[in-house]
Amino acid sequence: MLRLLVLAVAATVVSSEEENMRNLTTVTWAHAVNNKTYLEAVLASNICMLEADIVLGTISGKDEVIPVMAHPPATSSDLSLANFLSTVAQYNYENTDKQKGVKLDFKSIEAFESSQDVIARYSKPQSSCDHGQCNLRRNITQSQPNFPIWLNADILPGPVDSQVKPVDPAKFLELGSKHPRAVLSVGWTTNYGGNLTEGEYSGEQIGTMLRMINEHHINQTVTFPVRAGLAANSQPVILDLLRETSSLNSSMTVWSSEGDHVEVDRLRALILTVGLERTYLDVPQELAAKLHLPPAKAKN
Repeated sequence: MLRLLVLAVAATVVSSEEENMRNLTTVTWAHAVNNKTYLEAVLASNICMLEADIVLGTISGKDEVIPVMAHPPATSSDLSLANFLSTVAQYNYENTDKQKGVKLDFKSIEAFESSQDVIARYSKPQSSCDHGQCNLRRNITQSQPNFPIWLNADILPGPVDSQVKPVDPAKFLELGSKHPRAVLSVGWTTNYGGNLTEGEYSGEQIGTMLRMINEHHINQTVTFPVRAGLAANSQPVILDLLRETSSLNSSMTVWSSEGDHVEVDRLRALILTVGLERTYLDVPQELAAKLHLPPAKAKN
């Protein structure tokens, strides 16, 4: 069975043999799991990680404003954050051999602030675990859930001259650090795709992220989501970022929108240089196939 340390909550020292067996690019994703019907379908699938969006809004037919699962401009849903997490926790409690992780994508700092009490129910510390493809093989109890939880936001402005307003970086990191079991997934807003086919992450953008991580004394696992077409042109600065945060068990999560221009050979070189053990791959299947990445190595 493959052994993949997917979401350690602190930096861990592993042998070179174990390093060779980890391949995070094999983790699979579902996106915009923002309603009950889709949540049920994904839980019944072989998907590993459930990405969902959180805004402040209302449950259909009710007036109370709470964190709900929806992507802007939508502000109404049939699924609250509390219900989403409790449903996933119950599924994992009943299916310890094929558990799911969640990536919570916060669209505003207000939504994140209002979600603190809900998240706290699931963010107690845990020990590191094995990950055999989607099988996290955890000893889970309802009183202390320990499935993977990522807290995600675009906290800094990024390429190409993105005008999208980021989530407040200082507040996000301050609040995120109160959930030591969670992985902080922090990235940049981007302006890319369509007619925009060139761009890269600048040294200044990478340096600002490092400064924010250091100033807020982050000491939990961190992953940096980077857009594939831009990351392919940014190998030196991304390597700097991961080297400077290696003590946080840092990784990069390569993502892409449909139709993004990507220099495939450059992206493949970046992934292989960073390492399969430090790269999550969340891209359209067509792009993933073109990368021709090596399969995970089985244990002898």
